[in-house]
Amino acid sequence: MNVDWNLTALVEGARRGFRRDVAALEAALDDSDLLIPLAHRIADVPEGEPVALDRELEIVPHFLSDADGARHVALFTSSDLVAISAARLGWTTDGEDLGICALPGRIACQLALELVDEKTIVGLVIDAGHASELVLRRAELASIVRGAPVPLVGYVADIPLEDDEQTLVAEPGDPPPAALTELVARCVGELPAITSHRLVRTFNPERDLEPHLTLELAVSGEADRRALAQRIVATVANLIPPPGYLDVVFSDD
Repeated sequence: MNVDWNLTALVEGARRGFRRDVAALEAALDDSDLLIPLAHRIADVPEGEPVALDRELEIVPHFLSDADGARHVALFTSSDLVAISAARLGWTTDGEDLGICALPGRIACQLALELVDEKTIVGLVIDAGHASELVLRRAELASIVRGAPVPLVGYVADIPLEDDEQTLVAEPGDPPPAALTELVARCVGELPAITSHRLVRTFNPERDLEPHLTLELAVSGEADRRALAQRIVATVANLIPPPGYLDVVFSDD
């Protein structure tokens, strides 16, 4: 069985969400295995022996449920991590010791993609419960399978801009809704720590799927920047146009 700790590191790196980190993981999939914990044994396949993928196999994996009861496909980068999760969750294969199926990474992701219907099975989790845990929605998984990875916006949103990142100011396009512009100005006016603001459309290819609105704020003193951003976003949330989110970035006055 191919246990690739380098793949584990790449999965953990992809948790940053940047396009380049997801692309590094995608590039490794054809040369690395991902492991599937089996709920049922694969018919006519001897355990522990390699099998050519030249016929249809029925693979029934274990699934993970989140706090809301939604299920996710579970894949792992090493047998050690599978064993830890199996012990914690009580996984077996047909009531006996847990069996594992190793597949080339891209094929394993393709199998997961076919199972994720966004209704009963909502996504994929790689290395569940470990430092490298990576949760992928269907569209994100599909982009990896087809070799055109996109930023994982749910992860990248919590990471500050780095000094070497290039954020492009997008073409003006449609102006922000007047009601949004007015509400932002009124909210900012109630926050003395903010000395100026600008609402622009931006696009960062490492972080973004499409251009979106960004609020640039200049602040003075030791302002609680997170609290300021949360207050403004909560105030204007219902007025933000597609794609439906507002970035808030800060500079010192």
